[in-house]
Amino acid sequence: MNINKIFLFLIILLLQVSTFSTFSYGEETANEDTQEEKVNLDEEELPAIDPFQSSSAGTSGASPDVSVMDQEMGLLSGLKLVGVIIGKNKKLAVLSSKEGFVLKFEENDKINKNIELEEIYTDYLLIKDEQEKFYEVYMNDVIRSVDG
Repeated sequence: MNINKIFLFLIILLLQVSTFSTFSYGEETANEDTQEEKVNLDEEELPAIDPFQSSSAGTSGASPDVSVMDQEMGLLSGLKLVGVIIGKNKKLAVLSSKEGFVLKFEENDKINKNIELEEIYTDYLLIKDEQEKFYEVYMNDVIRSVDG
């Protein structure tokens, strides 16, 4: 009976050691692969992409005159809010036309002859028309009248 216990103990010990060795080996290979990937990523050169560059290939460098745009295209003459940039000293609203032209405006700038940009918030713009009515312009192309 004593020999059976010793034999069983040795078999269990052997299984434990072989499982532990396989587990350790697997970890070392995984760490080597991760280290190799990190080195490869550091060596790769990333392309310089301008985030404000138009995505349409047919866009020319000239920007349109906003006051000439068709007034029947809505309150903002067909422009759509696509971004807001807020820094320490300056706030910018980025508006895009259907043709792909991108225009930037600061607070108190005229968007067209009837609309003035009053204030820039993180998620919307406050604009004022010639009748002193205020509107909120959101990035999902929603323009809502402000009562007040």
